[in-house]
Amino acid sequence: MTPQQTGRNAMPHEHVQLAQAPNGELGPRCHKCGMRLTFGNAMVVDQYYMCWEHYVEATGADTVTVVADADERFWMKQD
Repeated sequence: MTPQQTGRNAMPHEHVQLAQAPNGELGPRCHKCGMRLTFGNAMVVDQYYMCWEHYVEATGADTVTVVADADERFWMKQD
């Protein structure tokens, strides 16, 4: 059957731009800036893949993780 016979004209993810890394790995491009991503680090907004910066811009969501800047690590303390 042809796509016209089934009523389908496009693949469901045809709108996703793909990129190939030097090692041959395929992944999406950010919908906003075109940066090459892996599927593991890409964030999804609606039907589009985005890098972290554009995900935050689009959703207003951000990380709640606070990275402390400690001079001395807990395992280095001398009691």
